[in-house]
Amino acid sequence: NAIVIRQTITNSGQGETGLTDGCHPGATGTITGIDTVSYQSVQTAKGFHVEGTDVASGRIDWSDGSYTIIGSTDHFAFNTTAGTTVSMEAHVDFGDNYSADGVFLGHITFHAVSHLTVTNGIITRVSFEFNHLHLFGSDCSP
Repeated sequence: NAIVIRQTITNSGQGETGLTDGCHPGATGTITGIDTVSYQSVQTAKGFHVEGTDVASGRIDWSDGSYTIIGSTDHFAFNTTAGTTVSMEAHVDFGDNYSADGVFLGHITFHAVSHLTVTNGIITRVSFEFNHLHLFGSDCSP
């Protein structure tokens, strides 16, 4: 008989202060946001299967009055059977930068995918795809 567990966990509040960023030279930022993780775990006689989604959204307020709307989504899954764990994660995050008077400056999106296989505690396969970066408007790089 399979044992199924479903869970949703939400965290919110004040995050870090004193952030710096090339889009806001000389300014420091304070981040606030919310993060929700939803997952399902299925346990059978052969092992576990876990899959879920982590969705975060927030805002960084900069000391010069500008701000950045941010967010990310992670889809994850892993299987564990007889000493072997296979995991996958697909990640995307974004930032929308605005001037102090609310004028849109630019949008940036980043994508990454990872696959890992661990057998008897030894990593036997690794695959990463990073740097899928998409820009609209200015990326605000120094």
